[in-house]
Amino acid sequence: MKCEIVACERTVFSSEVEGVFTRTPEGELGILPRHAPAVFALEDAPVRLKTREGERIFRVRRGIVRVSPEGVFIFADTVEEGHA
Repeated sequence: MKCEIVACERTVFSSEVEGVFTRTPEGELGILPRHAPAVFALEDAPVRLKTREGERIFRVRRGIVRVSPEGVFIFADTVEEGHA
C-alpha cells in the first residue's frame, strides 16, 4: 500500500509499505493493506514502516494519519527519521 509522510508541506517519505505501526491517544495502531478508511490523531511517538527492504522509523510530532483506499497519509508538524 502507498504511504506518504508530510511535514510542513514537504514530503519526507513516499513509497510502498507492507505495514504502518504507531501510537494514538487511544493506544497502539497497526495499519495493514485493506484497512478500513479512518482518521486518527497521533501521539508524539515513533512511526514504524515495514517495507520490503526492512523497517524505517520516523519520529512524528503533532500529527494525524488518514487511511483511505488510496493509501496511508501522515501529516505532522515535524518529522525526524531514524528515532525509536
